[in-house]
Amino acid sequence: MEYEHRVFLSYAREQHWTPWVRNRFVPRFSAYLEKEFGRLHPDCDENERPMIFVDSQIQTGAHWEKVLKNKVARSQVMVALVCAAYFQREWCCREMALMMERERYCGLEGHDENYGLLIPVRLGDGLFFPDLIKRVQYHDFEDCAYLDIPPGSEMSLRLESNIKKLATTVAKTLLQIPDYNNGWLNFTGEDYIPLLAYKKNYNPTPFRILP
Repeated sequence: MEYEHRVFLSYAREQHWTPWVRNRFVPRFSAYLEKEFGRLHPDCDENERPMIFVDSQIQTGAHWEKVLKNKVARSQVMVALVCAAYFQREWCCREMALMMERERYCGLEGHDENYGLLIPVRLGDGLFFPDLIKRVQYHDFEDCAYLDIPPGSEMSLRLESNIKKLATTVAKTLLQIPDYNNGWLNFTGEDYIPLLAYKKNYNPTPFRILP
């Protein structure tokens, strides 16, 4: 068995942000990543282009938990779109914990200004993140992660720029991935899940819609 996806996209699924992730973020990120990956990997053929897993690809009726665990194990890196609500979702925390366990196993935990196999993107509410994730280097989209950014606006251009930078980070990270190990399917992430519990008594930022 080998890797199936280059990137596993982890995010909190809910009615407001899910369309933003799937319709605005993913198409742009995918296009920039493919371009940057091609620049850094000029010898790869079309079949090796970046493949991003998003939960919308899970077929109706599939065993959700089993499929997600399998997809994390068979993805080379994880991009996690995080906000305080992310850490309230059991499966968001489990997805991240599974990748952290792999980082530890491979000796690839992010440190200083380097990324491991987990690349967080902050959408907001960073003050309420668990201490463990606050120590991980992340990309900051807080000032441009709005639901209804007008096309061509300064904020829209800032979002495009941030997505390009993220794509560059991911493409570079893909240069250091370890060989696939079938044992990753047996990881549970249990050591990390308690450390990813959200901070209680917080007042999360409401969904950001421009006035």
